[in-house]
Amino acid sequence: MSKVVSFGEVLWDKLPSEKVAGGAPLNFGYRLNSFEKSISIISKVGDDALGKKLIKFLNKNGLDTEHLQISKIYKTGEVNVSIDKNGIADYDILNPVAWDDISLNSKNIDLTKNCSIFVFGSLICRNITSRETLKELLKIAPFKLFDVNLRFPYYDLNLIKELMMCSDFIKFNHEEITEISSIYTKKKTSLENMIKTISEKTKTYDICVTMGEKGACYYTNNTFYFQDGFKINVSDTVGAGDSFLATLVEGILNKTKPQEILKKACAVAALVASKRGATTKVSLTEINNLLGNK
Repeated sequence: MSKVVSFGEVLWDKLPSEKVAGGAPLNFGYRLNSFEKSISIISKVGDDALGKKLIKFLNKNGLDTEHLQISKIYKTGEVNVSIDKNGIADYDILNPVAWDDISLNSKNIDLTKNCSIFVFGSLICRNITSRETLKELLKIAPFKLFDVNLRFPYYDLNLIKELMMCSDFIKFNHEEITEISSIYTKKKTSLENMIKTISEKTKTYDICVTMGEKGACYYTNNTFYFQDGFKINVSDTVGAGDSFLATLVEGILNKTKPQEILKKACAVAALVASKRGATTKVSLTEINNLLGNK
């Protein structure tokens, strides 16, 4: 069981300057594949020019497209991305599109049963077909990693709670864990207390929280690990969190020490944020140079 499976949306991000391949599962898969880890993406594109172009992009970059379904009804997903003066991205996500309609089949059942880590987010649950497919696959996945990835208005906290309850690992950003911890307590509290509360309530013992330029926190084996952010000039934040998660998963697969995993994940995320778009190239030399400076 070496293959990682990423389930969810693949699409085109329409940035102010250009259109680039995107969607959290694709961004995650692209980065993990660059670390030479086996990854399959379960998603759906339209039977249109953008869908064909997306498949071509994945093939060109050595990513498995066997589990990419093709819709005769819905078009390939697109997202209008705006970038503020600090490089922070805001997303206008078209609805409904092909990735809202991922169907359950024998191929994705077999793939999920035999994977090492099954990675999914909350956005894919906005429409019923993909949501129900996800719920069925979660019943059979050996290890489930929930990348929360809240996108207003496409979520509700009851569903988030349900997804957390069946997860083995949860990744939040700081804004997400602050909002979601309100399910369990209305009081403002520390990050450590929010993590411990969610861990106890959901019986999830591995939790990671990203904090942008302030770095990240990783809770595993009843221990908190912290890493400061790396100082870089931000181009845009699109896909930085997805690349962080891919680096985290690479470290887990390699059985790397938690502090080392966290440090590398923060470095890769910073390098991605320093460039344009989520699927930018990041070399081992760049990573090692940044790590050497910290």
